[in-house]
Amino acid sequence: MPNDFITLTALSKELDSAVSGGKIDKISMPEADEINIHIRKGGENLILAVSANAQNPRIHLTTVKKTNPLTAPAFCMRLRKCLAGGVINGVSMLGNDRIFDFSVTARNELRDEATYSVIAETMGRYSNILLVDDNGVIKDTLKQASFDSATKRCLLPSVKYELPPRNKIPCTDLGAVKQSLLNYNGSDLTGFIMSAISGFSVATAKELIYIAGADNAAVPDEKTADKIISALLLLLNINADSAYSPCCSLVNGAEDDYFIFPYRSSSLSFTSAPTLSAAIELCIGKKDEKYRRNEHTKHLKKAHAAAVTKLKKRLEKCRARLAEASGLEKNKKFGELITANMYKIRRGDKSATVQDYYESDMPDITIPLDERLTPGQNAQQYFKRYAKQKRTLEVVNAQIKESENELEYLLSIEPSIETCSTDDEIAEVEAELIVAGALKPSGRRNKTRTKAARPYFYEVEGFTVAVGKNNLQNDKLTFKLANGGDIWAHAKDSHGSHVIVFAEGREIPESVIRTACEIACFHSQAQAGSKTVCDYTFRKNVKRHPSGKPGMVLYTTYNSATVTADEHRDLLQKD
Repeated sequence: MPNDFITLTALSKELDSAVSGGKIDKISMPEADEINIHIRKGGENLILAVSANAQNPRIHLTTVKKTNPLTAPAFCMRLRKCLAGGVINGVSMLGNDRIFDFSVTARNELRDEATYSVIAETMGRYSNILLVDDNGVIKDTLKQASFDSATKRCLLPSVKYELPPRNKIPCTDLGAVKQSLLNYNGSDLTGFIMSAISGFSVATAKELIYIAGADNAAVPDEKTADKIISALLLLLNINADSAYSPCCSLVNGAEDDYFIFPYRSSSLSFTSAPTLSAAIELCIGKKDEKYRRNEHTKHLKKAHAAAVTKLKKRLEKCRARLAEASGLEKNKKFGELITANMYKIRRGDKSATVQDYYESDMPDITIPLDERLTPGQNAQQYFKRYAKQKRTLEVVNAQIKESENELEYLLSIEPSIETCSTDDEIAEVEAELIVAGALKPSGRRNKTRTKAARPYFYEVEGFTVAVGKNNLQNDKLTFKLANGGDIWAHAKDSHGSHVIVFAEGREIPESVIRTACEIACFHSQAQAGSKTVCDYTFRKNVKRHPSGKPGMVLYTTYNSATVTADEHRDLLQKD
């Protein structure tokens, strides 16, 4: 990823043009390490996302409106207090490093003008967001450190802000860069640029050499060094050049990384983007969304896996007890044979050999006896074992049935955990796991849910098709929203979503039902593009499962169709 000084300098110039002079309407903090600054400029509303996430640090304009926590974090409150209503003066880079400086003029408590800097350091695990006053003193910081041994700095309120120490030649110091190139006598120019000059990623260093027409394995002479410096000047001022063309690299047809223009030194495929911000949102936004979802659902996955493991162990124990109790008929037979042959058996006998009249050929059978007991007491002993095993079988069979139902229900929740993305959806799955006993309710969680999550709605040939995202939504769609004449669809023998085609008094064409089946298979455990069998029937043929678990049903008088799982994203209605 070219998240280097060259690329970020182009981004800072783009952002400076976009937000300078804009007024800060509000500031929100949807994630623990991300702030969103809402800006009003020229009659347009802009959202500036600034993330200090160690995995995906990023700064860009975004169109995504995230849900905010019910209680704003302290850092967010400090930013609001100092910056709300302020005007952005400009955006620049600090220290020839991956550090953005957003200069803001606002009014303090006494209504006097004050200038602040929102400093965003996008340096991997050392990424941070700081609020600094016009004297260079830290007012507050997202990640505090009394002394960071790696960056050799103290990051605390009331401490003077210092830039991280630099041990490389700044790429903006063209004279020093040229001299270092002339002093280099190795055979890996890309590696040298990476190790000696700041501001380069591997991809950008290779592109610099390519633009200059230099040989990566040769020692640069004066002429080659001048060409490299010219290429470096082009990259540092790329925004003013016709070559500037923000784009995304493609991997398996999906946007993977962002670039200031298609790097010709690489073998990648590229797709253009209107701005570098848009390219970052396309690439890093998706990665960040996946990372956030994994982080937010980590406790759900852990609780779900533990509950499934616990149920499987319980089933193993129950089946073991079932196997132990499987000899009950034998004990009953022994008791009856002893009773029938009481006259042949004496107290003190260790065994009795009698005819087994339960078999057609009546073979001899030897029955173990307790020599301390009378024949009648031995028979009663076997009858007692039979009665105990019979009771055990009844209890264990009931426990197995109950555990299997619970396990089936828990497994049906798994797809919802994998696909839930918004806070509302995560809250619904969390509530479901709490009801299932897999997760303990905790009042310490900072919940952000303010409304019920919305199912997916599709428009298929004039018919509305609804898809539940979890068992609670499945239950509501099937038994509260759908009518008897609507079509209900579900992937056969697979956990997944309930799909409803609302008839609204009309006859539903086969093409609509087939599309609904494809959507149902996509929102199941089936893989996209795979052939899957889908069952469909009238809603009136669908009944609640005897267990009463949400989303679990029984259905009769149905048809099946073999379809290819397809999301049909083009038919999906926007919220």
